[in-house]
Amino acid sequence: MGRPLRRHAPGELYLVTTRCFQARFLLRPDPQLNQAVLEWLTRAQQVYPRVRLHAVCAMSNHLHLVVRDENGELAAWASYFLGNLARTVNRLRRRSGAVFERRYSAEPILDAEALIDRIVYVATNPVKAFLVSTAQRWPGVLLFAPAASPVVFEVTWTDRQLLRGSRNDPSETTVRGQLRVDPLSHPGAPPPDIATAVTAREREIAAARRAAGRKPMSRRQLMGQPWHRAPREPRRAPRPLCHAADAALRRAFRDAFEAFTSLFREASECLRRGMNSVFPPWSYPPGGTLVRPAPG
Repeated sequence: MGRPLRRHAPGELYLVTTRCFQARFLLRPDPQLNQAVLEWLTRAQQVYPRVRLHAVCAMSNHLHLVVRDENGELAAWASYFLGNLARTVNRLRRRSGAVFERRYSAEPILDAEALIDRIVYVATNPVKAFLVSTAQRWPGVLLFAPAASPVVFEVTWTDRQLLRGSRNDPSETTVRGQLRVDPLSHPGAPPPDIATAVTAREREIAAARRAAGRKPMSRRQLMGQPWHRAPREPRRAPRPLCHAADAALRRAFRDAFEAFTSLFREASECLRRGMNSVFPPWSYPPGGTLVRPAPG
């Protein structure tokens, strides 16, 4: 089965997900791994400031993020962030090879209700998995803006290029940056109280957990899991085309995406035949970069 086509137009919101190779616990929380996630999120934000971060949760074997791509740079941002994070994970785990099993998925979020739902989904992912009782107890990286104001985190890391082969004081190779997590905003909707929505979802999950006779794992159990292990039965859910509470929006998006796919296939066929091919705006031709509309 081929990869889903990408269409990254400016201004869109996405739920971005990437999973670890063979569902292994390569991102299992520990101080060094958490620092690596924060470092490369911060550095990616410095390089691509118009990719806005709204939420992130680093689970042991996958990552969820909610981002707003203001300039059609999602693919470049993801390549920078995930590529550098993968190299750091391999260094920390003293391994080589793939860290993420396939290309990330990026599912558009079309309306305010779905946006709130996806933020709450990301924030309560460890709770839903019965790993912790509340989002605050997750020992890994879990960030979101609970109210109407952005949250800014101070992040420090060691510049390994400066450190390599130098006799400098370690403090001279320390870099400081700020990671900004923006509050939710959607045209025509007031800023929601995400903290209250997260608490409500946690209560629903707690009731389900008690009904199932399950208890959350202890912090020692979580952080003591061998990184090379994987769940016995990794969960696999179908990848939706988009997220929207409004059924009409979902249908309209599906119809537009089908038209986009048809134009892309026509252009691909022309390319294979050596004919002049024109790919639709905001697509990625085979071996090419993002197609942007001509000015004007």
